[in-house]
Amino acid sequence: MARPQAADYDDRRRSILEQAAALFAEKGFPRTSIAELAQACNASKSWLYHYYPSKEAVLYDIMSDHIGRLLEATEESLAAGGDAGTRLRRLARALMEIYGGARTQHTVLVNDLGCLPEKQRKEIVRLEKRLLEKIGALLQEINPRLSTVPALRTPSVMLFMGMLNWTYTWYDESGAISPVEFADLAADVFLDGFSATGVPDYS
Repeated sequence: MARPQAADYDDRRRSILEQAAALFAEKGFPRTSIAELAQACNASKSWLYHYYPSKEAVLYDIMSDHIGRLLEATEESLAAGGDAGTRLRRLARALMEIYGGARTQHTVLVNDLGCLPEKQRKEIVRLEKRLLEKIGALLQEINPRLSTVPALRTPSVMLFMGMLNWTYTWYDESGAISPVEFADLAADVFLDGFSATGVPDYS
């Protein structure tokens, strides 16, 4: 007879994912054991296996949840209306908000994608490509030259995402520039060029 699900089953799964993301980000997925994860959850290994059949299943949910949030935020930002520049600025703000609260999850996505089984890895890559395609379509709207010189599209998308994607390695949201201000700066640089944006006063 199957063990019944607790009323807080989903909350416990989310807690496992949070603890696992912190451990994987600190130690790396290959060097983190199920025993260590169970200890971080103040639980036994058998309790953990009730929620996840394997460490890889935990890893997949961390990544799919994170990329799913990024994709949802992108779709909402692009659907909210306004000209292309307004939508780009809105998108940059939405992504920075997510990155600020998901540093460990993003670290895991960047560092441990290769640790997933092939089928699950391909699914995450598919979602990433879908995200980048949506951003590429917006950038092509901003600069139609991307449609006549297709070779520029991917580099342009990666330039924009690179300004935001790697903030988890260095950006301090408690510093002089807030996440919203940083997002606006990234959008301004991308839309108008660095020399045109000047140096905003963040004092």
